[in-house]
Amino acid sequence: MDINKIASSSSLITPELEAQIQGVFEKLEGEAGLVCVIDPDDSVSVEMAELVRHIAGLTGKLSCRIYDKAEAEENAPELDASLLPVTGLYRQEQYSGVSFHGVTGGKEMNSLIFAIYNVAGPGQEMEKRMKKKLEKLTHKSEIKIFVSLSCHHCAQQVITCQKMAAECEAIEARMIDARLYPELVEKYKIERIPMTVINEKEVLLGSKNMDEIYQILRTYK
Repeated sequence: MDINKIASSSSLITPELEAQIQGVFEKLEGEAGLVCVIDPDDSVSVEMAELVRHIAGLTGKLSCRIYDKAEAEENAPELDASLLPVTGLYRQEQYSGVSFHGVTGGKEMNSLIFAIYNVAGPGQEMEKRMKKKLEKLTHKSEIKIFVSLSCHHCAQQVITCQKMAAECEAIEARMIDARLYPELVEKYKIERIPMTVINEKEVLLGSKNMDEIYQILRTYK
């Protein structure tokens, strides 16, 4: 789709917030790509696309591509386009395993900015011990983190899981704004957030640290 049909600025980013984001982006060492898949007739999708364009325009180290669902089947099949909007982060044209379903406003703005920082580098510091543990994981694992944009604890859970995904090719970590997908609320019987689902088998309630999540991931061979 024509990216120019999407506004290049977002009402979610105030001048003050823009300055804060630029301060983070000045520290980026590498480059990253944002791929946003939307329904152009859906206001929520368009809102996320505008946010992605705005953020990508704040630094020369970010690229931005926007697809509709049909285009995504060919150009970004690794993203789950059954839940739109979805935004994935890429490193050297390769999917990083980090994605967001919904609009990353509210508390989740931090999740998106940290994800960019972690994928492009230098990224948040991680203990060498944990890095070595993650390097040993070979089983492909999917982590879904169900959140609310007003939740005070959700963003940290998303950041933790997505940092692990940015460091380990075997992990995919997807933020999902539960309010947008009532069918998933019913399917997973979501009553409390953040709720984290690992490989469709393990369910974690509340915020967990990296080691707690790793202890579950390591059981999959």
